[in-house]
Formats: sequence, structure tokens, C-alpha cells
Amino acid sequence: MIIDCHTHLNRYTPDLPRALEDRHAQLRAEMDAHGIAYALVLTSYDVTGDRPSTADTLAALERDARLGVVAGIRHAHLHGDLPGLREMLRARRIKALKLYPGYEPYRVTDDSLRPVYELAAEFGVPVMIHTGDTYDPGTHVRLAHPLDVDDLAVEHRGVRFVMCHVGNPWLMDAAEVLYKNPNVFGDISGFTLGEFQPRFERLMARKLNDLVAYVNSPDKLMFGTDWPISGIGGYLEFVRRLDLTPEEREGLMWRNAARVFGLHFEVRVETADGG
Repeated sequence: MIIDCHTHLNRYTPDLPRALEDRHAQLRAEMDAHGIAYALVLTSYDVTGDRPSTADTLAALERDARLGVVAGIRHAHLHGDLPGLREMLRARRIKALKLYPGYEPYRVTDDSLRPVYELAAEFGVPVMIHTGDTYDPGTHVRLAHPLDVDDLAVEHRGVRFVMCHVGNPWLMDAAEVLYKNPNVFGDISGFTLGEFQPRFERLMARKLNDLVAYVNSPDKLMFGTDWPISGIGGYLEFVRRLDLTPEEREGLMWRNAARVFGLHFEVRVETADGG
């Protein structure tokens, strides 16, 4: 059983298909090739032809029971987008909300975002937060530091927060936030562009093993790839090399995502298979 809690259907590079339905098919093919039972698709903070809106993504995936949608928050359009987000949450069409600090110039502790956290608390969904490297030299990586999530976790104890990319390269700062706060979780997505290179893979394995040892809990981390930014097959190989207990591995690969995102159907599938 594997759940990938962090994928996209954005057309990041010219080699990806132009049509949303073709990118959807490509993701499904990758899931089938690598044994991914279920995946979450995160929409963007910037809606263009290459970055489909949450509404367009929901329409494209409407009949696909193996894919759920996380609504990307556009901070620059937050006031106008809130009613639509509320309707999607009320209809249970989205699994979580996603913030992109650094890519947009704000900090997650800004008062303007309080309605997002109130929505998440009202409907019982997690808030995913980009933390760490933004890859883009035109963005502000200091705005995406994982320590900001600690302030959120303290002020909004009833909200589950997911630190995407566990703050890479600040993994040990993220480790303290995970260890300290029962309402904070992390996904391990997006450590590399494309496939891991051997030296970098060894570096990230050491850093992530240190985080796991510090947090010392099987209930905190979730598998994610950031596909198509990172390859699914290479990510699975990376995870196989980690120093994890059986309980930590099971939590990472599916159990924690099923619990954090309320994926009850996927838990039933695992039980029916004798897991």
C-alpha cells in the first residue's frame, strides 16, 4: 500500500503534454507502473493555461477514485476565492488546502491568512504549507522557513499542518517543529529535480535519517514525490534506502496520509487485502 500525498498536474516543462487530460493519464500510468494506490494532486497559487485551477482539476479528475485534490491558495486573490473554497469544502470535493509562502511574498503567520485556518478548522481538513527551497531565484526562500509553522501550530491547535518537503534544507529545524507539535506533520516530497544523483541522494538520506531519529515517532511523516518535478520510481528507491523501523515505514508509505487526510476508503482497501 502506497499513498503519494504530493503530486501536481501542472505543465512545468515543454516536454509534458499540453492537455490536462493527457497529464492526468501520464500520472495514472506512473502510479500503475510503481504501485501507487492513491495520490493527492495539489493545485497552484498561480492559475494559467499550464497550471489548471482547482475547479478545472476537479472536473478532470471527477471520475477518478484514485486521485484526490488539494486546493492551492492564491494569496493575491484570497478574498475573492474564499466563497468558492468554502463551497468545495462543504461538498467534500477537496481533501486539504495548500499555501505557497516564498513563491508568493507573504509569511504564513500573516493575519490575512486567518480565514484559511478558520476554514480548515471548521471543515476538519489539513493545511499543507510549502517549506524550504523554492528552486526559483525570483522568490524569497526566507518566507518559507519551517519555524514559521511552529507559530501556526501553537495558535491554531485544532488545525493539522503539513510541512511539505520537511523544510529542506532546514530539516533539523523542521524536526523540532514535528517533535514539539502534535498537530504538525511532514511530507518528504520534492528533494530533487528529476531523478536523484548518487552523491545528493546519500546526503538527503543522511539528513532525513537524522530527522527520523530526532522525531522518534512513526506517526509524523508521509510519502510524497512532487511528481512530475521528481520521479516516482527514483523516490521509491530513495525511501528503500532509509533507516526506518517497520512501523515508521508503514506510517510513511500510507498509514499517516490516510489518517491525516481522512482517506477512509484507502484504509478499508488495505484491511480487505489482509494488511
